[in-house]
Amino acid sequence: MALNKASLAQRGYRLLLRGLTLPLLGWLWLRGRKDTGYRERLRERLGFIRIEPASMGGLWIHAASVGEVQAARPLIAALRETWPDHAITVSTQSPTGARTLRSHWGDDIRHVFAPIDTPGATRRFLDRLQPSLLVLIEREIWPEMLWQCRQRLTPVALVNARLSADSAQFYQRWRALMAPVWSQMAVVAAADAPSVEHYAALGVPADRLVLTGNLKFDQRDTPESPDRLPWLAGRPIVVAGSTHDGEEAALLLAWPELARQHPGALLILVPRHPERFDEVAEQITASGLSFVRRSRGETPAAGTAVLLADTMGELGTWYLHASVCFIGGSLVPIGGHNALEAMACARPVLFGPHTHHFQELYQDVEACGAGERVDSARLMLHTAAQWMRDKVLLQRKGQQARDFVLRQQGSSQRSLQALRQVWAPMRPERLAPARASTPAGQTIWFDPTQVVEALPALFTPPLDDSAALATGSGRGQAHRVALDHGEGVLRHYRRGGLMARLSSDRYLGRSPLASRSMNEFTLLRRLRAWDLPVPAPVAARQVCGLIGHTADIVVAMIPQTRNVAQALSEGPLPATDWIALGSAIRQLHDRQVFHSDLNCHNLLLDAQGRAWIVDFDKCGVRPGEAWKQENLERLRRSLRKEQGRRHPFHWDEARWDDLLKGYAGEA
Repeated sequence: MALNKASLAQRGYRLLLRGLTLPLLGWLWLRGRKDTGYRERLRERLGFIRIEPASMGGLWIHAASVGEVQAARPLIAALRETWPDHAITVSTQSPTGARTLRSHWGDDIRHVFAPIDTPGATRRFLDRLQPSLLVLIEREIWPEMLWQCRQRLTPVALVNARLSADSAQFYQRWRALMAPVWSQMAVVAAADAPSVEHYAALGVPADRLVLTGNLKFDQRDTPESPDRLPWLAGRPIVVAGSTHDGEEAALLLAWPELARQHPGALLILVPRHPERFDEVAEQITASGLSFVRRSRGETPAAGTAVLLADTMGELGTWYLHASVCFIGGSLVPIGGHNALEAMACARPVLFGPHTHHFQELYQDVEACGAGERVDSARLMLHTAAQWMRDKVLLQRKGQQARDFVLRQQGSSQRSLQALRQVWAPMRPERLAPARASTPAGQTIWFDPTQVVEALPALFTPPLDDSAALATGSGRGQAHRVALDHGEGVLRHYRRGGLMARLSSDRYLGRSPLASRSMNEFTLLRRLRAWDLPVPAPVAARQVCGLIGHTADIVVAMIPQTRNVAQALSEGPLPATDWIALGSAIRQLHDRQVFHSDLNCHNLLLDAQGRAWIVDFDKCGVRPGEAWKQENLERLRRSLRKEQGRRHPFHWDEARWDDLLKGYAGEA
């Protein structure tokens, strides 16, 4: 059910992005000539990510490229203390971001490429991931992605949020498209005070804005030791990190002057984009300076002037070996890059005039004496040469840089605390692991903590009729089955109404997403993590045939329970039971969980008087409020219906008020 229709601006944006889809795919393919990573997994750009049941209902973090992944590192490390690895998915747009993620965590954390921001691509992506929370890093605002999240009631948080005055003005010009985005944000954790002001002016509610500081302050020193690369020991080294077109040429032209003042000095060039590695190598060759390439495993000799660091994920290593660091993207009008990684290594920094993306940071760096702004590559190298001549000055500036970083740390914990308020009362550790197996013609998803291996035999009903359990309408007969630990309830999905005359138990579609059993399994995992009174999912199966598929599910047996219809056949229920039932329904409704068939057969009471809700076929998270009253009325009709069918049946209309008291939280 749609929460609201797309605005005219949103529809115009959709039309634009649809028209750009083929050119964007073509652009990715062309970029793949220099970096083959752009040609990998192109289907994911259209939302066709692999369906992994363990990831569904988990945490989605979007970090566009290398800088955002690096910024997110301390936050991801903090999140892993609460969220299991199988429930964390990180998306990037660039393959370099993917490589950076993999260099830190290998395959422990799932990576996918983010979809192009069209309705179809984002819908397919979200259908396959079904996140409980989306965390955007820094400035990744995609209108269609966020519109789709609004429809699904998926909360969105913006972390390490930075917004310059120019960017804020840009968003103001597109107010018709962007205004709903700002009111949608569950929390905006800003990196600096000016960003707080800019986001507030755009319309982010004040109670959802929090100043947490820059995540990059929390990055630990690179684990490498300076002694790891002995061929760099003792040499004066200038590292130019994250450089852009125009900067390398200027540095190469000015380098001989510094080399005359500091014999044996080495310039380490680290281009920002890997597709420029060969281009920069050609520039070094044209300059006449001797150089080596890291990607070839070459090491600089005493007379080598330049090391081209044409690999990924080693910038921190080069900073750790530097005497002085230059932060690229600042001599040309890019806007600068973050200096904190170099400063965390106790290295002073130099930067050009174009730092508008980090204006406040660089003002603070100048104020504390840890860095200096220069107007040209020649002046930058002249200043670096002066610092390197004065070892005491160089060491003092390096310590000032390190102290500055230490004073600002704590952003990851402040951001984590802000995010906890968003996912509460969810308990991420309860997102059970889920595995998939594919025996012939079948797909099985299962929880390995419940069954070590889910074989097809698990879904075979016992021959003993005593294992059959009572259900409401007779559709989907349930059976008691043995599990590795305890007992489960097996249910085979059957059709009702007119469709049952065509096929009693066959459904269209071959994708697991088309299976009612897989959808119920996924929903129950999520509801259990929300600490709702529902059974634990054990396994779900889809069996595909020539036409369509059949479906089965096994859930854990809730001990010592009976459904409300059974209980009322034996005698009246006390007010406390009705209050417990109302409270259980309210818990679901508070989380916007719609139960398609709320009736007295799907409500259970255990021996301790606790209420449970079962059978979540065709259920899900639904926006709005009107359906909640309809849900309650459906339950009331089922009680009246059973009163006419069963004798005795101890239903008293006066007890409905007790249920409503529990629902309202008055008891």
